[in-house]
Amino acid sequence: MSCSAGQIRLTCSLLLLLIACLPLMPRTAAAEEALFPDILQKTDAQLASIGSEAEALAVFSSRLISLLRLADSKELASALSATAQSGTGEGRSSPVAADELSGAAVRLTGELAAWRLARLLKEAADGPDLPKLRTVLSLSESHKRWLLAGRDSLRQVLKLAEVLSEFGNHHKTDVLLSGLDPAYAAYLDRAYPRLTGPDSSWVALAEREGPGGILRRLYEFWGQTNPAGAGRAEPSDKEAQASLYIASRLLPVLSAQTVASAIRAESLAEQQVRAEWVKLQTWGEKRLEKKALARLCGTWQWVVHNHKNHQEHKMMMRFDPPEAPGSSQPRPTKIVVLGDSVYLRWEFQGGYQEDSLLFAGEGQRLEGTFVNSAGAWGSIAGKRVAPCAG
Repeated sequence: MSCSAGQIRLTCSLLLLLIACLPLMPRTAAAEEALFPDILQKTDAQLASIGSEAEALAVFSSRLISLLRLADSKELASALSATAQSGTGEGRSSPVAADELSGAAVRLTGELAAWRLARLLKEAADGPDLPKLRTVLSLSESHKRWLLAGRDSLRQVLKLAEVLSEFGNHHKTDVLLSGLDPAYAAYLDRAYPRLTGPDSSWVALAEREGPGGILRRLYEFWGQTNPAGAGRAEPSDKEAQASLYIASRLLPVLSAQTVASAIRAESLAEQQVRAEWVKLQTWGEKRLEKKALARLCGTWQWVVHNHKNHQEHKMMMRFDPPEAPGSSQPRPTKIVVLGDSVYLRWEFQGGYQEDSLLFAGEGQRLEGTFVNSAGAWGSIAGKRVAPCAG
């Protein structure tokens, strides 16, 4: 059996495409399980000092990109350097706000910083050394403002941690808990029976108003018209009773709630880090796909011959420009173009199809073969009948 030059060329092109597609497959999150905790440890100082998106991009480019084990890391670094040197005016919130690549880099860096802070807050709130919280909470205003933008879960943790730190440091007492005035405790327990849950709960108040809101509620007992013992209470007695109530009722719940909220914030940040990492890991593949779509863009008439049942079908295929919004037209799940060689993979419920094609006629024709999971195989001949809509 003899093979034509065109068949040999197509076979070689298919092999090259298959080899080219191998490094584009992203590594699984399981294979990178230890990657991000290690990065958090190695970049702790840098993550703790970021105060703007420009600084986040600088940390990513100078430190993180070498640790993230990204495919096409050199190309990524080059692209980020080019966008950074393009210049931005003062007052711009992001040096490359419209650039998808830089945006992913900034978001990943920000989520790593959020992950770091949530973890530190969790560890400090869960330990016996509550004063350590004060060290963790010593954030610069620029870092705090940048870090909390759009991160409500982290803002909630910080609010609770600030309350816990304030009361853990300044409301200790040597008075035995048995010294808590029953009338005082009964009033607060009756007026505010829930520690967590509704808006009137102690935890909700801590999240909403901080230490000041808690203290106002603790001292309102003596502001009532005729509470038991109100007239005989000295300022020191009031402070002692408030401290006892905090120690016996509030601190255990605030500590547990801070830890729980920190775990949620940490988990959310980790999820976002991994999502942005996948975007950057597949950046090279997406870039090639955009180039491929630009080359394929237009309307094609395809003639497909199925050798399995010797049937022939004609169909119209449209490939939209890379920047076009989503359309109802079917689109391959993978597109690779290397020179004049084209690889398309279509995935559908219960199966897939792979097309191996070659450009001909100055890019106006496509010729090649297909195979699919149902066992069908055959030839494809395509002709561009309309130019790119873009």
